[in-house]
Amino acid sequence: MCHVLIIEDDWFIADHIAQLVESAGAVTIDMADCEEDAVAQALARRPAVIIADVTLAAGTGPAAVDRITAQAGEIPVLFVTGEPRAFRPRATSMRVLHKPVDDRLLIATFRAIAPPA
Repeated sequence: MCHVLIIEDDWFIADHIAQLVESAGAVTIDMADCEEDAVAQALARRPAVIIADVTLAAGTGPAAVDRITAQAGEIPVLFVTGEPRAFRPRATSMRVLHKPVDDRLLIATFRAIAPPA
């Protein structure tokens, strides 16, 4: 279906999300655990979808998304955060799910924002 960039500093959560989106049709997946890595990976290979945590050990998911889309254009984004009250996405097209995330809801949301095959 598409290439996905997962921006998440908790490896277990990133791996779990990767498994879910792969089962939902993602063909390739890159994972980044900090803002700088996320930007570098996205510019090296433009993702069709970005799934990002809000708070990272180094940088933030929203800052990474802003930097990526400023250079690569608009990309569908799904934020998965444990701090939903502290975060408001900048665009109404951006989706937000709260941790712990329901697997079926994440898959359904991914399929809704991913470009058609």
